[in-house]
Amino acid sequence: MTLFEEATSYLRAEGYSIGTTDARTGLVKAEKAGIGGMNDQITVWCPPYGEPEELRRNEGGMLHRFKEDSRTGGLKFLLLESTQGLSAGFRQQVLSSYDVQTRVPIQFFDTPFRWDGAAAQQQAATAARKLHGEGEQAARSRTPQPFERVSRGQEGPDLLGELQRRFGGSAEWDRPIILVTAPAGSGKSMLFKSLFAALHTQFLAGKRQQRRGRRPLPLLPEYLSTASAPALRPMVEAFMQTEFARSTNPATFEWMLTRGYASWLLDGLDEVISRDPRFFEYIDDIINRDGHPRILICVRDSLLGSSPGLRDYLADASDRIDEYRLVPWQRESVVTFARIRLQDRDERLISLVDSRPKLLELCGTPYYAELLATHVAEDPVGELPGDYSELALIEDATRSIIRREYDKGLLTSAIDMEDLLDLVTEVAVEELRDVRDRGVDVAYIDELAALFLSELDDEVRERIAGQIRQLSLLRGALELNRVRFAQDVIFEYFIGVRAIAYFQANPTMFQQLLGWRRFPPDSIALRLLRTWITQHNAGEDLLMRLTQAADHDVAFHNMLQTLIGLPRCAALLQEAPLERRDLSGLVFSAIPLREVSLRGANLEATKFVDCDLTGCNLADAILSETVFTGTSRESLPRADFGDLARFVSVRLDRKTVDSADAFVRLIVEQGGHARSVDPCASAQQLTGLFLKFVRPNGQARRDWLDTKAVLAGKRHIDDPSVVVNAAVHAGFIMPGSGRARYERTHSELYADMVAYVRDQRMAPSITALLAEICREPDCAHASAATG
Repeated sequence: MTLFEEATSYLRAEGYSIGTTDARTGLVKAEKAGIGGMNDQITVWCPPYGEPEELRRNEGGMLHRFKEDSRTGGLKFLLLESTQGLSAGFRQQVLSSYDVQTRVPIQFFDTPFRWDGAAAQQQAATAARKLHGEGEQAARSRTPQPFERVSRGQEGPDLLGELQRRFGGSAEWDRPIILVTAPAGSGKSMLFKSLFAALHTQFLAGKRQQRRGRRPLPLLPEYLSTASAPALRPMVEAFMQTEFARSTNPATFEWMLTRGYASWLLDGLDEVISRDPRFFEYIDDIINRDGHPRILICVRDSLLGSSPGLRDYLADASDRIDEYRLVPWQRESVVTFARIRLQDRDERLISLVDSRPKLLELCGTPYYAELLATHVAEDPVGELPGDYSELALIEDATRSIIRREYDKGLLTSAIDMEDLLDLVTEVAVEELRDVRDRGVDVAYIDELAALFLSELDDEVRERIAGQIRQLSLLRGALELNRVRFAQDVIFEYFIGVRAIAYFQANPTMFQQLLGWRRFPPDSIALRLLRTWITQHNAGEDLLMRLTQAADHDVAFHNMLQTLIGLPRCAALLQEAPLERRDLSGLVFSAIPLREVSLRGANLEATKFVDCDLTGCNLADAILSETVFTGTSRESLPRADFGDLARFVSVRLDRKTVDSADAFVRLIVEQGGHARSVDPCASAQQLTGLFLKFVRPNGQARRDWLDTKAVLAGKRHIDDPSVVVNAAVHAGFIMPGSGRARYERTHSELYADMVAYVRDQRMAPSITALLAEICREPDCAHASAATG
């Protein structure tokens, strides 16, 4: 794309109507509606002079053209790839005589942050500015974070260096999206802020040297508070209003991404991904335009199992995503961390982890290494309990944080620690209840203070409420007068504390608490609850609560994930109401599932790790991206899979199997018995097409897909476009207007799609479609019933 073409497309994105253009001389004139009914005009000259000598020789001609257009109003720019070759007085003359500003691409096309440069000290703090400051500080004290590049099976010593290299390089990416996954507490946020600070500093340095570059644009949960809706595109608008130095629009944001003037960095948006059905549609729309966008998405690894939207997108766009995973620290990393964090006290922490293998394993998660280091720093000679656990670390850390604030005089002794912990627990529950994820209104904290400190006078209560709002456990949200927890781990710890209290005293509130949000399998809240239930032998009580929550999907899911980790869970699972339930995203680990019935259950992205599946009833279950690890050659062949009528795909250790026939062969080869329905190739191709728009359980998946994604996937017939064209002719899908994509129908035919995918029922419309495309004589197409 020439500079003239870039300028023209950029002005369109900025909302200008293009008037006069001359590709030969590089002239663009445009205008758009301005304030007070007046039009804003802009003129850009992009002369096609590529060499410094050409620029110098043509200075006179350019001055002549500027003089001819001297009466043109509005902004005027001379846009050049480089100013090298211009004489010393040329730029000054064109500005003073003709009001023409000389710019290179990075100056003209970049939209600065309001806090860039020397004036930053006078600007109000924003989320991105805070992130930059924290990133610079984190980079000075961070420990290298080893990683695995999942999509290529590679490993490396430090993901920050890898990402800096990739985002800072000029080579084109073959995959526009980098996905970084990590468990809670693995240092994902530290990685993100360090990366943003480094890329932003590098970008500004390049801009000062007039080099093209990509401005890093970080999108964080803080922008939810000022967004018009809890969704991705409104968050982008809130980001631009908050961070950019001038008013602009989403089209310009998207232009910068696709034309190589920005990189998009997203972190902490797990809840938005789970709630915004169009999250990946927006991203997909951007990466399928002409250009070379670079996008980073950081999420907790548990989201891969709990978010259908993320799973769907990973399946649809696997060839456009490069996945990296932070891996646990080994001893070498822990030692490096100890030397950086504790300096001359590092030997104390190293000796502790060397003498206690479980503690070393725990410190494989950087967050817990930091908690242990804090303990050592505060009490370098103190003894730890022999069974010092993850939960004990969190509890000690929470109390230490609050104790330090008492010691520093940031909290008054008028409220004791136990009352304060109870109050903070209420704040955590309120944040959990907040469906828009905006944070907790400080007025609610004032109400809690009045309730907990009713015996104190108003002035003291108000002072204590202010101190609570400033607790380091909390951080401010961008929306005025709201706060949220600074650490997910501590937030979930308080939720676990409240879940235990409700479990004992109030089953109704217990169900309500666990019904607001699906917790990931590795949630601290669920682990804390599970530990208490184990200690008090209360598994039967949990089973009773689980049965009572059968009509409340989220609460049921959270209770079941808690029950799965109990020592006696195998016996309890035989009594649990699991048939035809949504068990997607759950993790069954090292459990004997003998004779447990999961008949008809939705097992999308469900993981079975080292489980004994002998006699486990999986007939009529939805198997879609279902993972069997450590079971493929032992008990898996002895499970009952029925006729595999709802089979989509499974992963056996690292091997993906995406056809029922291939799965049957594998089971039989290992000595088991399995059978599958035998739909014809055309019926299988149609199922694969419909599954791109409808999930195996019948829920809506996507409203549209680009042409490449529609045609991608396993080929059951030589030319999948035959089935696509027939589906268009029958009205199930339709070409998108103006773009290379297909949209699903919103007519009554959608119910036929759902019935075919979910129940294998062929309505007359499906039968007619298959009759049109199938070439097998007298074919029944599938064993499903005809609707």
